[in-house]
Amino acid sequence: MQIIVEVLKTTVRNAKLVRADGKEFWVQGRWVRADKSLTPKGVEAFNNAGVPAPKRRPYYRVKYARLVEISPKAVKVECYDGSEDILPISQIREDGYHDAILVPAWLAEKKNIQYATKKIWLDA
Repeated sequence: MQIIVEVLKTTVRNAKLVRADGKEFWVQGRWVRADKSLTPKGVEAFNNAGVPAPKRRPYYRVKYARLVEISPKAVKVECYDGSEDILPISQIREDGYHDAILVPAWLAEKKNIQYATKKIWLDA
């Protein structure tokens, strides 16, 4: 499949804003041939144009000493350092490790719980 593009803009670093079949997208300069057709990598960029990248959100791992469901919508987390708080079940994710859950960074920072400093980025 050969796609012919119209070059709209070229940057100093040789990135090109191109248009083809009503789509505008950026490609590396080397992906546009002299005859204005796209290389296989350019065709891949064309196919991905307009497809939003998945949103990724930061999470913290919370290792708990005790996890108690206090209602159908909330759990009480007791950590090893003695800190404890209530978290909504809808916001936490299971972790592959035993005795740990993943909590969104924004929520972990507001709550009185012990969490790891390393962020884990997951699709929203």
